[in-house]
Amino acid sequence: MTTPATGPGPVQRPALARVLVTGATGLLGSAVVGVLLAEGSEVTALVRDPDKARRLLPAHERLTLHTGDVNDPGSYRPALPGADAVIHTAAYFREYYQPEADLGLLHRTNVEAVTALLGEAVAAGVPAVVQTSSINTVSGGTDQEPADESAPPPGDWERNAYRASKIRAERAIREFCREHPSVRVPLVLPGWMWGPGDAGPTSAGRLFLTVARGELRAVPRAGNHVVDARDVAFACVRAAEKGESLRRYIVAGRFQRLAGTLAGVAEATGTRAPREIPAAAALTFATILQTAARLRGKPPVATREGVRTLLDGNRMRLTSARAEAELGVAFRPLTDTFADEAAWYADAGLLTADA
Repeated sequence: MTTPATGPGPVQRPALARVLVTGATGLLGSAVVGVLLAEGSEVTALVRDPDKARRLLPAHERLTLHTGDVNDPGSYRPALPGADAVIHTAAYFREYYQPEADLGLLHRTNVEAVTALLGEAVAAGVPAVVQTSSINTVSGGTDQEPADESAPPPGDWERNAYRASKIRAERAIREFCREHPSVRVPLVLPGWMWGPGDAGPTSAGRLFLTVARGELRAVPRAGNHVVDARDVAFACVRAAEKGESLRRYIVAGRFQRLAGTLAGVAEATGTRAPREIPAAAALTFATILQTAARLRGKPPVATREGVRTLLDGNRMRLTSARAEAELGVAFRPLTDTFADEAAWYADAGLLTADA
């Protein structure tokens, strides 16, 4: 007797059936889109430039592009009903580390737009919004006793306007959630993100390209926590699924010297790694790079504000134990990160000096 064929079973519904991702063409946002699509979710990508989004994001039947701006709630309001979560990665970040940053726009985007988004999410019945914060909002830590999510902000936290905006956003979120407990808002604190898809590019992407093109000769003797953006994206998705409201999750990766990071880039691209110079000379070096870039009419590889942030990071040692234990985060080898980033830039035709 033959057993009748039963055919495939019912398709399992993903934990997050539909998610709105802000900042979807950025380094982290595009990685979040990739994780969600791989897990079977329907994704609505909030983008300001749909043509750019079509170039950078995959053509996928479960991906919808929605044109809008986080600073204009009316533009994204129609995309919220029916969403299981919003993963909020949009921020005024890359622009801050360039000359002549717009501090008013930074505050509107990184603080005021966050609480506006939460209000819209509550009105639309969205149960969870993941806020992307920063490891720069915590202080201290040593190799022997790395700091965790309970660490306070650095004493001089207002000196860096980007960091200050993220701290103010966290405070505004906590105030909002006291009045609107129906929305769950986990907070993900990424380290310095690298990886494929850095089209902006961010400061990490600019460093990657200058090393790949053989244009960078020296870097300061300093370091920071370095992490693959795809590992942060995984943390954001898991936080949307099960992260506790107002609970912070450091996703910092590993601490290493900048020279070691860029040696990995050089190995991935077949170029020479830059040498180290004393940290005390770094600000002078950044001033030279900034001036030279202005004369050429190009964005600088490094700015004084960016170097200050790097030197601040050199004094931090953090643990990602909570994200590893509660969200299941694991950190891939950075050799894989740099190899994949090199391949992505090569496919985009951006590794040559005349790109």
